[in-house]
Amino acid sequence: MNDLHSRLTRFGGPVPGVSADTVAADLARGHRAARRRRTARIAAGSAFGTAALAAVVAVLGTTPTTTPDISARPAIGATVETLKLVEYRGEQPKYFTIDKVPDGFFVQKDYEGGLTIAPDKARNPAPDVNPSVDTLYNPDDFTGKIAVYLENKFYRGELTGDTVDLGGRKAILHEIGETTQLIISVSDDVYATIQADVPLTQAQLLELGAGLTVHQDAIDRQGRARGK
Repeated sequence: MNDLHSRLTRFGGPVPGVSADTVAADLARGHRAARRRRTARIAAGSAFGTAALAAVVAVLGTTPTTTPDISARPAIGATVETLKLVEYRGEQPKYFTIDKVPDGFFVQKDYEGGLTIAPDKARNPAPDVNPSVDTLYNPDDFTGKIAVYLENKFYRGELTGDTVDLGGRKAILHEIGETTQLIISVSDDVYATIQADVPLTQAQLLELGAGLTVHQDAIDRQGRARGK
């Protein structure tokens, strides 16, 4: 009976907290599972898709300096031919300035907390398209896209990974499972994180980060959001 009471006490005890990295790792595992399902559909003739978050941020400066051999690391996302980065010629977002994007991509969503950068085929959906089913047309779904998002530093805690310099801004290449995040310090309180669900090398990820600027009003707004 005492043993039963002990077990019941353990079962009814407090639930331990979950770290931000644990949550992110769970998301990454779900994204990889979705990617595997979509890859299987390629063999049946359907379109390619993968799942993850990403972010494109901004740092003032020139060509980024990195840790040795970083450009030789495997591509992020699917194991297909790496995308080509090109000069962005579209209308600049309100809260970010973009220098480079993958060839054939556009800004699908622009808001003070980030961007969604999607393939051109996501433009102008037909009237019968249901974005909740065909996630390519849903700007809040980042499958097969790049997303930009700002976050408060205190949510992330201590980060591990290779430290790099982007035009004088500290950044970290942070590994979560098979996913690499480029997490850039844009102020004392705010990170801008790049996580791409498209085939890019880490050198290209750094090029995206060095070629984009987060506007100060977006940084300030995110900084004031602490604790809310």
